Amino acid sequence: MTDPEDPSIHENPPSNELPDEIIAAQEQLESEEFWIAPPFQPLRAFLALMFIAGGFALYEYVLLSFWSSPAMGIHDRIPYPAYSGIAIAMLLCLLGVRLALGVWSPHAKLGLGLLALFACVAIGVGGGRFISYTLRGTLNPPFTLNLKVGDRFPNYALPDQTGAIQTGPAADSTGTLVVIYRGDFDPFARYELSELTAHEPDLARAGLNVVAISADPVERSKILAGFIRTDIPLLSDEKETLLRPLGLVQHHRNGEPDNAIPAFFILNREGVVRWIFTSLYYREMPSFETIMSAAK
Repeated sequence: MTDPEDPSIHENPPSNELPDEIIAAQEQLESEEFWIAPPFQPLRAFLALMFIAGGFALYEYVLLSFWSSPAMGIHDRIPYPAYSGIAIAMLLCLLGVRLALGVWSPHAKLGLGLLALFACVAIGVGGGRFISYTLRGTLNPPFTLNLKVGDRFPNYALPDQTGAIQTGPAADSTGTLVVIYRGDFDPFARYELSELTAHEPDLARAGLNVVAISADPVERSKILAGFIRTDIPLLSDEKETLLRPLGLVQHHRNGEPDNAIPAFFILNREGVVRWIFTSLYYREMPSFETIMSAAK
């Protein structure tokens, strides 16, 4: 039996009190002022947003303007201006990512970071597909042109967009620019014909009449002529009486109609070929300046 007078009982009395460190920690957790929100940094967030928006806007501009802008390299075999624009757009978005990750506010950092990541992925995937299309998707099929400089261009009698029969090559005091284009569905052909339409007076002063030939039926040539507002004769070689002997026909295995392979010829007044332009890519076409230089 324990002696209540034993002094050892009073040396370490039992205690329910917590250590001071635990009590201080609990007070901090219960305090409403424990979380101090970091500053928003509006300038840094604004710059990040501008870099992201600027990069994506430049990417969209390249994609939308490439089909109708020599500045983007539509006439070039490798459109370096368009590729450079996509690379700069990606760089701007990456700078936006860097700025977004440096924002102190966690909510702003998350929002801007996800936006920048989305823009980088979109530009990377879309830009890669664009480059693949321009380098691989616009290749002409293997073909052999059965005509060379110094040969006489074959005679033809083909209907234009009005249904009138046009014969050629014309033997007169002027030369002829013969444009073989893929068809009304091709944006590059539409742009080239629009550019030649705009410069038709200059070509006439240089002594060149312009004739364009495709495998489209007359109805589609008529629609194309109205769409680009051109008076250039768009001749229909639907039966390939001219295109096939020239070796400028692309056949399709999926049942789609044949289309022409693009080519350009400058003929003298006797119908003899003075200049030829063909390419591995159907998007690569001569600029107006190139044609005028060849016509001299």
